[in-house]
Amino acid sequence: MHDGPEVELIRDLARQLRGTVLEREMILGGSSGLFGFSTGVPAFTEDLDFLIREELVVAEGIRIIDLLGRVGFQRQPDTPTFTAPGKPMFDLVGYSTANPADHLSPPGPLRVMVFGDIGIVLGAPSSVTTDADGVAALSPFAFCALKLTTVRVEKGSKDKLQALLVIRERRDDRSFREGFLAALSRFDRDRIADAFGDAQAAFLSLQRDPEFRDRGAEGYRALLERAEEGFAVLNAWFAGGLHG
Repeated sequence: MHDGPEVELIRDLARQLRGTVLEREMILGGSSGLFGFSTGVPAFTEDLDFLIREELVVAEGIRIIDLLGRVGFQRQPDTPTFTAPGKPMFDLVGYSTANPADHLSPPGPLRVMVFGDIGIVLGAPSSVTTDADGVAALSPFAFCALKLTTVRVEKGSKDKLQALLVIRERRDDRSFREGFLAALSRFDRDRIADAFGDAQAAFLSLQRDPEFRDRGAEGYRALLERAEEGFAVLNAWFAGGLHG
């Protein structure tokens, strides 16, 4: 990860949560503002998300709120958002490997939105990495798989473009390609086709408006060629088939 206040937040949290129920349980997710791996792809926004198991939230909701409070983060009432003076805010986003449907976690002291796509991707081997500081994060291929499959109305194009750019960046990485294709193969054919179509739409939107105006990433004209290359790589991989 690159240096910066968000990175220091991640590392501090990991250190302070060692030995607790949250150790390695808060996974740095598909945040547009921060990557859990080395990359030259720019951040389009400043949002910060941690993925967390629904089962842990249900069983330990009060303790999670208390633990984060002890390290300075207060939960915004009735939300999974945590803030601290002078530090980046973050959201907890739920996942479940048992329930593939999007849903709100059961009533309790802490509730999170649970996204089925996250659980599907995290069910793939090596989808999460842990560094020397104990920071858990999505691996590059899991990051891309989630960016492509997750539907977010407000940030969908940014998500897809980031995935294309990382795919282009790692196009010669065999382990990345194999992990990425294995993760996507966990989805049915229609969902994969939809994801591919959404990526194509995002790429075409950048072609039509290379300045990417009014989308929170103005001035990224230089990304057009790289996004095109990433789309070509994705197209070639997709054409090869994911289900045999």
